[in-house]
Amino acid sequence: MKVALLHVDVSGGPERRNLELLAESIRLAAEAGAKWIVTPEMAVQGYFFACERKIKPIVVPIQPSPAVKPLQQLAAEKEITLFLGCAEKDEKTSRYYNSCLVIGADGRVLGRHRKKHAHSGVSEGWATKGKHLEPVICGDIQTGILVCSDSWYESNAVALAEKGAEVIIVPAAWPPNSCGGPPENAWKKASAASGRALWVCNQTGKQPRLDFSEAQSTVITEGEMKMVYSGKPAVLLFEWDFARQCAASEAFTVVPL
Repeated sequence: MKVALLHVDVSGGPERRNLELLAESIRLAAEAGAKWIVTPEMAVQGYFFACERKIKPIVVPIQPSPAVKPLQQLAAEKEITLFLGCAEKDEKTSRYYNSCLVIGADGRVLGRHRKKHAHSGVSEGWATKGKHLEPVICGDIQTGILVCSDSWYESNAVALAEKGAEVIIVPAAWPPNSCGGPPENAWKKASAASGRALWVCNQTGKQPRLDFSEAQSTVITEGEMKMVYSGKPAVLLFEWDFARQCAASEAFTVVPL
């Protein structure tokens, strides 16, 4: 199966711009043959969308929101599975979460993961920490999801593997040598401990608070980085063999945006 990681500049938003960029990137990836497409952490609103919340109240919708509906329609049109990073409000509790929605090839939401280890600082102080850790069934494939710093704790990857996850997807906003040191160390440990591959979809771009220009998107198997990319916005394509649980590509096919 061909997979696409959208290594895009979305951390600064605004949402309208991000949604346009995501739609363009998804179309490009689908036309290149990708069946699963992964976006970075908080790809819809942008990782820093709530930093000014003390002077400008934020609005976080129940997801999928009307603004996300075109991406659902696009997923159905192109028959792809989309892993979409976004902020969402719980319909029952009204609490906010840093989430990854899984939108299936019919455009419906198959499941979600809510970030368990949200930071308490300015970038994520708006988010409640998620409590659940369960694979999402995509077709006949059990898929684990860990949002960014969730992957710092290899116990999360191990728990997903024990629950049947065949691969672990990591939407991220994690540049080198930021919080917690080199993130690749955590990703390698999580892969080695769980015996599962990690597909890390990071982001690029430079913001006043964090510089993502050298942030890495990568495919890690058996605790080793097999494919790595950092730099300008691009769609990163690779082939994955689920039967053998390994990449069928030796390097990303990089499609610039």
